[in-house]
Amino acid sequence: MEFTINAYVQLLELLKSKGYEFCFYNEINEKNKTVILRHDVDFTLDKAVEMAVVESQIGVKSTYFVLLSTNFYNVFSKQSFEKLIQIANLGHEIGLHFDETRYDIHTLDELKRYVEKEAEILSKLLDTKVNVISMHRPSKFTLNNDIQFEQFINSYSSKFFKDMKYVSDSRMNWRENPIEIIESGQYEKLHILTHPFWYSTKNETMEAKLKDFIKQSIADRYDFINSNFTAFDQVIRREEIIG
Repeated sequence: MEFTINAYVQLLELLKSKGYEFCFYNEINEKNKTVILRHDVDFTLDKAVEMAVVESQIGVKSTYFVLLSTNFYNVFSKQSFEKLIQIANLGHEIGLHFDETRYDIHTLDELKRYVEKEAEILSKLLDTKVNVISMHRPSKFTLNNDIQFEQFINSYSSKFFKDMKYVSDSRMNWRENPIEIIESGQYEKLHILTHPFWYSTKNETMEAKLKDFIKQSIADRYDFINSNFTAFDQVIRREEIIG
């Protein structure tokens, strides 16, 4: 499967044609044949918005997991906040993408405390309760233990990670072919993880996608400084940096 928007749309249309109902995590038992679409937003909210718009246009809902502790985007900035609200207004759910390495965690109780802390912060920001958590680059401890939270759904709990058919495109690599899995008709419950960062309008290599992101990051940084620094373009012209 190519990592293009068109290929992703074809995947969604195949799911629809096979009778799958798109659902949130708390709706998994409401229908017999269901699929959860999970998106981990690791690098940029822009790609998440693009995917959210496409899904909405074809009547699909999914869950977007965002990081609070990342150097790539700031959910509290006006621009980022507006993007999150746009995703939610398109009918999607926002969940917490929790980075265990942000904290010095030694026990399960400590993990739960930090998860609850971040979920509360995100809930207050969005003015709606965050109900579901996904771990960012989960540790063996997280993967090997069926961790249950009192107030939140853990996307890596056995119910979603083992009892359902789980397939992921991590590092731009489908470990199993999602098309074959869907067409096989073997699974009533599917849990599909994608990373919006990898999807673009044309088929590109991982190297090309990463280089484009880095170049765009430079342009974004210049524009941000320019909007916060009087007459910045008189000090450094944009073409000197961007080319």
